[in-house]
Amino acid sequence: MNKLVIIFPLLVIVTPLAFADSSNVGTIYWKQDVVSSNSFVDIYVNDNDMNKKEYPNFADKFTITVWSDASPDGLEIQVVENGVYSGIFKGTVYIADSGETTKNRLVSNPGDFLYAKYVDYTLPDGSTSEIVSAAVVKISGQSMDDLLDTLDPSLRPMSSTQNEIPAWIKNNAGWWADGTITDGEFLSGIEFLIKDEIIEVAPTSTSSQTSDVIPAWVKNNAGWWADGTITDGEFVNGVQHLVNSGLVSVSTNAEPEQRTSAEPKNADSELAALQAELDKCSEIVTAYKRIDCEKPIKKAMTLHSYKIDAEKFEVGPITYYWQGIGSEGNEFYITPTGQAILSIRMLAENTSSETTAINCTSPQICAYDTWNGEIAFKYSGMDFTSGQIVMNPGDSREFNILFGPNIGYGGTEFEYDSSKDYFFRINEDFGSASIPLNLE
Repeated sequence: MNKLVIIFPLLVIVTPLAFADSSNVGTIYWKQDVVSSNSFVDIYVNDNDMNKKEYPNFADKFTITVWSDASPDGLEIQVVENGVYSGIFKGTVYIADSGETTKNRLVSNPGDFLYAKYVDYTLPDGSTSEIVSAAVVKISGQSMDDLLDTLDPSLRPMSSTQNEIPAWIKNNAGWWADGTITDGEFLSGIEFLIKDEIIEVAPTSTSSQTSDVIPAWVKNNAGWWADGTITDGEFVNGVQHLVNSGLVSVSTNAEPEQRTSAEPKNADSELAALQAELDKCSEIVTAYKRIDCEKPIKKAMTLHSYKIDAEKFEVGPITYYWQGIGSEGNEFYITPTGQAILSIRMLAENTSSETTAINCTSPQICAYDTWNGEIAFKYSGMDFTSGQIVMNPGDSREFNILFGPNIGYGGTEFEYDSSKDYFFRINEDFGSASIPLNLE
């Protein structure tokens, strides 16, 4: 049987080719149907047959339209598949109560309806269908239920389907029951659904009930559920047993997430899959073709490696990943002459649907510095090309900034005072952040 590897964030599932059924009709929904002003909100499109990318191990993407009562012209934003062949696409828009609607920033007033539209071009008869979902901007101190009830139910697909288990997991249950996929692959799928609150089970202590063996009755239940013999509720009872036994992890605020010994870290599995693709590139004899093959994979591996261990900072259209002092390219020390040296290496990813740029032209004209509460220290060296790094949607770029001796041109000498807290500051036109450095 032919198989495809589905890689969700922290998820690997193996599914047959029938997963991308061309008869599938897409859906679109807002993550919340009540959205706060001045906040980011996610929008999801589910459409299995939008997996059009021929190159393996890379997610697909396309654009959708969003608008509000206050911004009827709206804008287009990009949605990106959250795993290879998952068919689940996510986009993010910032809901602002003032300013202009531009890039991924949608101006909306409290009480406004928000709309998102996906045009499904892959219907089996060759026609197209416009699919729209709606949410509402919260009015402080007021229940929004009455306003939401005025919406056509078809505009609230999340509300009507949030308790339904997706068809693909039912397929996986059947394939698990007949041995097509492994225990670890099926358990990873269940963990994904629980963490995304697609199915609900109760977190529980596993201190006296842990097990490394999946009972036969649970696997039998999965097969019976897949062929319609038992209900969703009876299947979820089996999932609850897996949680109680410690075979499926349900993280809570009180305890860190644990992963079962039966399944290696999915992040490692994804990295291994990328490495396997990179190894295949070495078989290409023609140099430029080999480089073309390797370049996107190496880029994906760099991004993936950062995301495993890094702290994430979302600033407007750019997400910054930083692995902390002590990681490669990030160090702090004092030279024998007493000069403090600070090196910062960071990865920036454009998660918006528009081309943007991060900027650092000179020590005085740079969106990045180090701050100790009193003094803003300007860089001694950086690797921005021509003073800026232009990034297309989905692009990621690593950059390095050094703080140390004063190089002139408006620079400053970096000084360390152990009594002060130091922050790496981002001050771009599109947003700002202060990242604690914890120097010692």
